Amino acid sequence: MQISALVSELDALLDVSAFKDASYNGLQVQGRDEIQHIVTAADASQMNIERAADCGADALIVHHGLFWRGADPRAVGPLGRRIRTALAADLNIIAYHLPLDGHPVWGNNSCLTALFDYKARDFLVPGDKTSLAMIMELQAPVSVQDAAQLLARQLRTKVEVLGVNDPVRELHRIAVCSGSGAFLVDEGMIAGCDALITGDVHEQTYALAKEQGLTVFAAGHHATEQDGVRVLGETAAAQFGLQHQHLPYEQELSSLWYRN
Repeated sequence: MQISALVSELDALLDVSAFKDASYNGLQVQGRDEIQHIVTAADASQMNIERAADCGADALIVHHGLFWRGADPRAVGPLGRRIRTALAADLNIIAYHLPLDGHPVWGNNSCLTALFDYKARDFLVPGDKTSLAMIMELQAPVSVQDAAQLLARQLRTKVEVLGVNDPVRELHRIAVCSGSGAFLVDEGMIAGCDALITGDVHEQTYALAKEQGLTVFAAGHHATEQDGVRVLGETAAAQFGLQHQHLPYEQELSSLWYRN
């Protein structure tokens, strides 16, 4: 398959033109023309570019790409090294940011809601995928403790619970926003919800969540944005007869925690 055809198909599948985005969505670094083997990952880190090159991939598809509107465009430092590594390997780098958050089937938020048994869900602005976040009504209530354990197990991550963190509190209506969704609490946008599932939060979110009667699950930015790009890769591989593998975030990032 030609890289131009793959990008055109993915642009159409994700309805890229519908979103106003800081990311330059689509092909960001052009490599070889013929595509047979694609790799997906949360971001175009140096490690992921090297891993994609080492496994002989023709294209790396990511959620967080290399180029952003308003960012310094000079190919120096880490950005320069990433570009040189990709070009040396003749590796294409394709990025989809907000279109991959808001897609109703393959989106990061859709994938997060799929972890729960819900009876209804819609976007924050009903019917509008460009509003990105989703609201789900659960089939049966789930406790804070059970929800946290489910997220930790399914996303293979640590989950911080803030705001109203009573373990036995029952949750019925939950907002979901992968990555950085704290603005929903900070700006008071999810009245009527019991909880928010997101990646990371702001300093003010801790107090505001409690004041608004919300339980907030902070499961990590990368952890909440794995499945969208993975499912997109699986879909593209099946639809276009490509080989696919996903590079999970556990091997991409490492951290060390200290506590008394």
